[in-house]
Amino acid sequence: MGILLLVLGLLSALSGWFKLRLRVRTLFGSSRLAVLELVAGAMTVLGSGVGLAKQRPVAWGVVVLVSAAVVVSSVAHARRMLRLSKRRATSEQERLERHLRA
Repeated sequence: MGILLLVLGLLSALSGWFKLRLRVRTLFGSSRLAVLELVAGAMTVLGSGVGLAKQRPVAWGVVVLVSAAVVVSSVAHARRMLRLSKRRATSEQERLERHLRA
């Protein structure tokens, strides 16, 4: 169980970090869900190190909550990036049409 918590915590922390990095690089700001995912991952890694795995019901609750945070954050991130991509494509198309009319 300790290994599961460690691996899940690392997955969550790295996933949150990459999402925040991508959003900052695209000048889209930060995401509360990505920050939550990053913090939950860090706390899970710390919890696995101090013996959270010995308390089975709590450990399984942490596994479920962190997994849910990763899934919800990933879905929200994907939706947001698709919206941004569509908005940029539409803007590019409009600029091209204006340029060709002129």
